[in-house]
Amino acid sequence: MILFFSDGYPDQFGGPNSLKFEHKKIRNIFLENQYTPMADLEGIYKTTFDKWQGNTRQIDDILVMGIKV
Repeated sequence: MILFFSDGYPDQFGGPNSLKFEHKKIRNIFLENQYTPMADLEGIYKTTFDKWQGNTRQIDDILVMGIKV
């Protein structure tokens, strides 16, 4: 599987201290779900992101795209 994401994903502020989501968290989510069916990944990524963002205003466009080879 090949996953691409825009800079809006790691740059989003949120969490308990209004910090950036950062690449490390994205990498961990991708690795934790590497065997999850593609159909379920959108929900996992969206739920994780929405929970992180909370009530913080979205600062950029967000794109995650996956290709299964």
